[in-house]
Amino acid sequence: MAATVEEREYTTYPRRFAGYKWYKPLLVGVLFVVFFLLFQLAIELVMDVALGGSANQSGYDDMDFFSTAGAFENGARAVVFIPALLFAARIVNDRPISSYFSSMGGWRWDVFLKTLAAAFVILGIPTIVSILVKGQTGVFSFTVGGFVLLLFFVPLQGVAEELSCRGYLMQTVSSWFMLPAVGVIAQMLVFTAVHPYNSIGMVEIAVSGLLYALVCICTKGIESSSALHIVNNATEVFMAGFGFGLITSEQTIPSVALNLVLKVLFFLFILYTHKKLHWFDIPKRDDVAAFNSAATVHAKQAQG
Repeated sequence: MAATVEEREYTTYPRRFAGYKWYKPLLVGVLFVVFFLLFQLAIELVMDVALGGSANQSGYDDMDFFSTAGAFENGARAVVFIPALLFAARIVNDRPISSYFSSMGGWRWDVFLKTLAAAFVILGIPTIVSILVKGQTGVFSFTVGGFVLLLFFVPLQGVAEELSCRGYLMQTVSSWFMLPAVGVIAQMLVFTAVHPYNSIGMVEIAVSGLLYALVCICTKGIESSSALHIVNNATEVFMAGFGFGLITSEQTIPSVALNLVLKVLFFLFILYTHKKLHWFDIPKRDDVAAFNSAATVHAKQAQG
């Protein structure tokens, strides 16, 4: 492996696996798109056959997030990023699936749960209080089915975006150029482009993408950025469903400023726990040794 790759550095971690080739992530990307489109077709079929057609209207601002049909359609369309990417990665098999989640041997539940609690305290509670202070801005919109589905889909949606942007995309581009900064910028641009907000909202998304990436780098995985992402999305969606706050593309400077300040505070908390408490330094397992050993055995068998 390249001498410039640090042992547990997350963004260039793919370089540590035997047989790394620059083009293999492109194969993963192509298969990912194929699986993603197939899943989208399956969702459309379910909507047409079982739920009476699409729940969406003309755009982001009048999407239905709260009925059973709306929660399923809008939740599932994002969540299928996870199986689409994992199926593609499994087929190409250029590195273990665990390496997408962290450079510490896979998804770490202890890291996720601790930082999820921290994200709720640092971001969730102040955001909820801020929304409540503004008073009721809409009507109670949840159906029972919509509420239950969102309890399932909202957390997975946060993980899906982290896995695809901070996992696959940031790791791929960083490994190509051996420069984490290039991967950070690439994922930030893509993450911003796929969110249909006004100008100030795009600034919020871009800075959020940067902060999510920095959290990933400090923690050596996507668990903590997923925790922050989940709390960010959940507070917005569930408060709007209860009639407080709105899901809209027209973001305002005060709301954006508050959101970004709280995310910066979370990042500072991550820095503290990284430097002082060493929450993120314990490997779950050595997936490099296991994968490379199996690759060596397979190569010898193929040679005769």
